Amino acid sequence: MLRGLVVVTVSRRRIGWAIALGAAALCAWFSLGWVKPVTAPFADAVSGRIVAIDAGHGGPDPGAVSPSGAREKDITLAVALKLQQILHRGAVYTVMTRTGDYDLVRGDATGHRQREDLSRRATLVNGSGADLLVSLHANSYPSPAWSGAQTFYLEGRKDAERLARRVQEALVQTLGPNRREARPADLFLLRQVRVPAVVVELGFLSHPREEQWLQQEEYQWRLARAVADGILAFLTEEYLARTGSGPRSGKPPAR
Repeated sequence: MLRGLVVVTVSRRRIGWAIALGAAALCAWFSLGWVKPVTAPFADAVSGRIVAIDAGHGGPDPGAVSPSGAREKDITLAVALKLQQILHRGAVYTVMTRTGDYDLVRGDATGHRQREDLSRRATLVNGSGADLLVSLHANSYPSPAWSGAQTFYLEGRKDAERLARRVQEALVQTLGPNRREARPADLFLLRQVRVPAVVVELGFLSHPREEQWLQQEEYQWRLARAVADGILAFLTEEYLARTGSGPRSGKPPAR
Protein backbone atom coordinates (compact mmCIF):
# COMPACT_ATOMS: atom_id res chain seq x y z
CA MET A 1 0.00 0.00 0.00
CA LEU A 2 1.10 3.52 -0.78
CA ARG A 3 -0.72 5.34 1.98
CA GLY A 4 -3.19 8.10 1.17
CA LEU A 5 -3.50 6.92 -2.43
CA VAL A 6 -7.23 6.46 -3.04
CA VAL A 7 -8.69 7.81 -6.27
CA VAL A 8 -12.12 7.19 -7.78
CA THR A 9 -12.63 7.73 -11.51
CA VAL A 10 -15.61 7.40 -13.80
CA SER A 11 -14.73 6.37 -17.36
CA ARG A 12 -12.87 3.75 -19.46
CA ARG A 13 -10.71 3.78 -22.58
CA ARG A 14 -10.32 1.15 -25.28
CA ILE A 15 -7.18 -0.45 -26.55
CA GLY A 16 -6.64 0.06 -30.30
CA TRP A 17 -7.63 -2.85 -32.49
CA ALA A 18 -4.09 -3.71 -33.49
CA ILE A 19 -2.86 -3.70 -29.90
CA ALA A 20 -5.83 -5.75 -28.72
CA LEU A 21 -5.32 -8.32 -31.47
CA GLY A 22 -1.67 -8.76 -30.67
CA ALA A 23 -2.27 -8.99 -26.94
CA ALA A 24 -5.19 -11.39 -27.35
CA ALA A 25 -3.17 -13.73 -29.51
CA LEU A 26 -0.26 -13.73 -27.10
CA CYS A 27 -2.52 -14.24 -24.10
CA ALA A 28 -4.17 -17.21 -25.79
CA TRP A 29 -0.71 -18.59 -26.40
CA PHE A 30 0.16 -18.23 -22.70
CA SER A 31 -3.04 -19.73 -21.37
CA LEU A 32 -3.03 -22.71 -23.76
CA GLY A 33 0.64 -23.44 -23.17
CA TRP A 34 1.67 -23.23 -26.82
CA VAL A 35 5.38 -23.74 -27.21
CA LYS A 36 6.10 -21.94 -30.47
CA PRO A 37 6.02 -18.16 -30.09
CA VAL A 38 5.99 -17.72 -33.87
CA THR A 39 2.30 -18.66 -33.80
CA ALA A 40 1.55 -15.29 -32.23
CA PRO A 41 1.48 -12.43 -34.76
CA PHE A 42 3.37 -10.06 -32.47
CA ALA A 43 5.75 -12.45 -30.76
CA ASP A 44 8.67 -10.25 -31.78
CA ALA A 45 7.15 -7.46 -29.72
CA VAL A 46 7.74 -9.33 -26.47
CA SER A 47 10.29 -12.09 -27.01
CA GLY A 48 13.54 -11.23 -25.29
CA ARG A 49 12.24 -8.11 -23.59
CA ILE A 50 13.02 -7.57 -19.91
CA VAL A 51 10.32 -6.73 -17.37
CA ALA A 52 11.21 -5.73 -13.81
CA ILE A 53 8.70 -6.95 -11.22
CA ASP A 54 8.69 -5.37 -7.79
CA ALA A 55 6.78 -7.15 -5.02
CA GLY A 56 6.07 -4.29 -2.64
CA HIS A 57 7.29 -4.33 0.99
CA GLY A 58 8.87 -7.47 2.51
CA GLY A 59 10.93 -8.51 5.51
CA PRO A 60 10.26 -6.28 8.52
CA ASP A 61 7.82 -4.17 6.48
CA PRO A 62 4.51 -6.03 6.11
CA GLY A 63 2.77 -3.21 4.27
CA ALA A 64 -0.96 -3.04 4.84
CA VAL A 65 -2.49 -5.67 7.13
CA SER A 66 -6.12 -6.72 6.77
CA PRO A 67 -8.55 -7.12 9.69
CA SER A 68 -7.99 -10.89 9.52
CA GLY A 69 -4.20 -10.52 9.48
CA ALA A 70 -3.47 -10.91 5.75
CA ARG A 71 -0.25 -9.06 4.93
CA GLU A 72 0.35 -6.98 1.83
CA LYS A 73 3.92 -8.25 1.48
CA ASP A 74 2.71 -11.85 1.13
CA ILE A 75 0.07 -11.04 -1.47
CA THR A 76 2.36 -8.91 -3.62
CA LEU A 77 5.03 -11.62 -3.62
CA ALA A 78 2.52 -14.33 -4.55
CA VAL A 79 1.24 -12.30 -7.51
CA ALA A 80 4.76 -11.28 -8.55
CA LEU A 81 5.94 -14.89 -8.74
CA LYS A 82 2.89 -15.85 -10.80
CA LEU A 83 3.45 -12.90 -13.12
CA GLN A 84 7.05 -14.03 -13.57
CA GLN A 85 5.88 -17.51 -14.62
CA ILE A 86 3.42 -16.13 -17.14
CA LEU A 87 5.96 -13.81 -18.74
CA HIS A 88 8.61 -16.53 -18.91
CA ARG A 89 6.20 -18.64 -20.96
CA GLY A 90 6.26 -15.84 -23.52
CA ALA A 91 10.07 -15.72 -23.68
CA VAL A 92 10.05 -12.49 -21.67
CA TYR A 93 12.92 -12.13 -19.24
CA THR A 94 12.20 -10.84 -15.75
CA VAL A 95 14.12 -9.01 -13.05
CA MET A 96 12.70 -9.52 -9.56
CA THR A 97 13.43 -7.05 -6.79
CA ARG A 98 12.68 -9.85 -4.33
CA THR A 99 11.67 -13.51 -4.50
CA GLY A 100 11.19 -14.12 -0.78
CA ASP A 101 10.20 -12.44 2.46
CA TYR A 102 12.91 -9.81 2.75
CA ASP A 103 13.63 -6.22 1.82
CA LEU A 104 16.76 -4.90 0.11
CA VAL A 105 18.31 -3.24 3.16
CA ARG A 106 21.32 -5.13 4.49
CA GLY A 107 22.23 -4.77 8.15
CA ASP A 108 20.94 -2.00 10.36
CA ALA A 109 19.60 0.81 8.22
CA THR A 110 20.40 4.36 9.16
CA GLY A 111 17.60 6.88 8.84
CA HIS A 112 14.45 5.77 7.05
CA ARG A 113 14.62 2.06 6.24
CA GLN A 114 11.72 2.18 3.80
CA ARG A 115 13.31 4.99 1.77
CA GLU A 116 16.62 3.11 1.63
CA ASP A 117 14.81 -0.03 0.55
CA LEU A 118 13.02 1.82 -2.27
CA SER A 119 16.25 3.46 -3.36
CA ARG A 120 17.95 0.06 -3.61
CA ARG A 121 15.04 -1.29 -5.64
CA ALA A 122 15.33 1.61 -8.06
CA THR A 123 19.09 1.09 -8.38
CA LEU A 124 18.56 -2.60 -9.09
CA VAL A 125 16.02 -1.86 -11.83
CA ASN A 126 18.11 0.91 -13.41
CA GLY A 127 21.14 -1.35 -13.63
CA SER A 128 19.30 -4.41 -14.90
CA GLY A 129 18.58 -3.41 -18.49
CA ALA A 130 14.85 -3.74 -17.88
CA ASP A 131 12.48 -2.26 -20.45
CA LEU A 132 9.83 -1.41 -17.85
CA LEU A 133 8.89 -1.81 -14.18
CA VAL A 134 5.68 -2.97 -12.57
CA SER A 135 5.54 -2.47 -8.78
CA LEU A 136 2.79 -4.47 -7.05
CA HIS A 137 0.97 -3.30 -3.93
CA ALA A 138 -2.31 -3.83 -2.08
CA ASN A 139 -4.35 -0.88 -0.85
CA SER A 140 -6.07 -0.13 2.45
CA TYR A 141 -8.35 2.62 3.72
CA PRO A 142 -10.21 3.32 6.98
CA SER A 143 -13.57 2.84 5.26
CA PRO A 144 -14.32 -0.72 4.13
CA ALA A 145 -16.39 0.63 1.23
CA TRP A 146 -13.40 1.26 -1.05
CA SER A 147 -12.56 -1.46 -3.57
CA GLY A 148 -10.99 -2.03 -6.96
CA ALA A 149 -7.55 -2.36 -8.52
CA GLN A 150 -5.87 0.79 -9.82
CA THR A 151 -2.66 1.69 -11.64
CA PHE A 152 -0.50 4.79 -11.11
CA TYR A 153 2.25 6.49 -13.10
CA LEU A 154 4.48 9.54 -12.76
CA GLU A 155 2.87 12.62 -14.29
CA GLY A 156 4.66 13.84 -17.39
CA ARG A 157 6.03 10.41 -18.32
CA LYS A 158 3.99 9.62 -21.42
CA ASP A 159 5.46 6.16 -21.82
CA ALA A 160 4.60 5.28 -18.23
CA GLU A 161 1.11 6.68 -18.71
CA ARG A 162 0.55 4.42 -21.72
CA LEU A 163 1.77 1.41 -19.74
CA ALA A 164 -0.50 2.32 -16.82
CA ARG A 165 -3.53 2.68 -19.08
CA ARG A 166 -2.93 -0.69 -20.72
CA VAL A 167 -2.56 -2.42 -17.36
CA GLN A 168 -5.64 -0.71 -15.95
CA GLU A 169 -7.72 -1.64 -18.98
CA ALA A 170 -6.63 -5.26 -18.63
CA LEU A 171 -7.45 -5.32 -14.91
CA VAL A 172 -10.96 -4.03 -15.58
CA GLN A 173 -11.52 -6.45 -18.44
CA THR A 174 -10.26 -9.43 -16.45
CA LEU A 175 -11.66 -8.75 -12.98
CA GLY A 176 -14.99 -7.17 -13.88
CA PRO A 177 -16.57 -3.72 -13.46
CA ASN A 178 -14.27 -1.13 -11.95
CA ARG A 179 -14.81 2.61 -12.33
CA ARG A 180 -11.17 3.41 -11.60
CA GLU A 181 -8.71 4.66 -14.20
CA ALA A 182 -4.94 4.93 -14.41
CA ARG A 183 -3.93 8.10 -12.58
CA PRO A 184 -0.74 10.11 -11.96
CA ALA A 185 0.97 9.88 -8.58
CA ASP A 186 4.16 11.48 -7.27
CA LEU A 187 5.86 8.43 -5.76
CA PHE A 188 9.52 8.00 -4.88
CA LEU A 189 10.07 4.74 -6.78
CA LEU A 190 8.42 6.10 -9.93
CA ARG A 191 10.64 9.18 -9.80
CA GLN A 192 13.84 7.18 -9.36
CA VAL A 193 13.37 4.56 -12.08
CA ARG A 194 14.46 5.61 -15.57
CA VAL A 195 12.31 3.19 -17.59
CA PRO A 196 8.49 3.29 -17.92
CA ALA A 197 7.26 2.40 -14.43
CA VAL A 198 3.87 1.91 -12.81
CA VAL A 199 2.50 1.03 -9.40
CA VAL A 200 -0.41 -1.43 -9.41
CA GLU A 201 -2.66 -1.46 -6.35
CA LEU A 202 -4.13 -4.96 -6.70
CA GLY A 203 -7.13 -4.30 -4.47
CA PHE A 204 -8.15 -3.23 -0.97
CA LEU A 205 -7.27 -5.34 2.04
CA SER A 206 -9.69 -3.16 3.98
CA HIS A 207 -12.62 -4.31 1.82
CA PRO A 208 -14.12 -7.54 3.25
CA ARG A 209 -14.70 -9.26 -0.07
CA GLU A 210 -11.47 -8.18 -1.77
CA GLU A 211 -9.51 -9.13 1.33
CA GLN A 212 -10.67 -12.71 0.84
CA TRP A 213 -10.10 -12.68 -2.92
CA LEU A 214 -6.56 -11.34 -2.62
CA GLN A 215 -5.61 -14.33 -0.49
CA GLN A 216 -6.99 -16.88 -2.99
CA GLU A 217 -4.51 -18.44 -5.39
CA GLU A 218 -6.97 -18.50 -8.29
CA TYR A 219 -7.64 -14.78 -7.91
CA GLN A 220 -3.90 -14.10 -7.66
CA TRP A 221 -3.47 -15.88 -11.00
CA ARG A 222 -6.19 -13.70 -12.50
CA LEU A 223 -4.43 -10.60 -11.24
CA ALA A 224 -1.10 -11.78 -12.63
CA ARG A 225 -2.62 -12.58 -16.01
CA ALA A 226 -4.31 -9.18 -16.15
CA VAL A 227 -1.05 -7.37 -15.43
CA ALA A 228 0.68 -9.53 -18.04
CA ASP A 229 -2.04 -8.64 -20.57
CA GLY A 230 -1.40 -4.96 -19.96
CA ILE A 231 2.35 -5.39 -20.33
CA LEU A 232 1.90 -7.28 -23.60
CA ALA A 233 -0.44 -4.62 -24.95
CA PHE A 234 2.07 -1.90 -24.10
CA LEU A 235 5.01 -3.76 -25.64
CA THR A 236 2.96 -4.49 -28.75
CA GLU A 237 1.97 -0.84 -29.07
CA GLU A 238 5.60 0.24 -28.75
CA TYR A 239 6.64 -2.37 -31.30
CA LEU A 240 4.07 -1.21 -33.84
CA ALA A 241 5.08 2.40 -33.37
CA ARG A 242 8.75 1.53 -33.81
CA THR A 243 8.42 -0.78 -36.82
CA GLY A 244 5.27 0.47 -38.52
CA SER A 245 4.03 -3.12 -38.67
CA GLY A 246 0.42 -4.24 -38.40
CA PRO A 247 -1.56 -7.45 -37.99
CA ARG A 248 -1.88 -7.97 -41.76
CA SER A 249 1.86 -8.38 -42.16
CA GLY A 250 2.58 -11.99 -43.01
CA LYS A 251 6.14 -11.94 -41.70
CA PRO A 252 8.04 -10.06 -39.06
CA PRO A 253 9.58 -6.76 -40.14
CA ALA A 254 13.26 -6.45 -40.83
CA ARG A 255 15.31 -5.61 -37.78
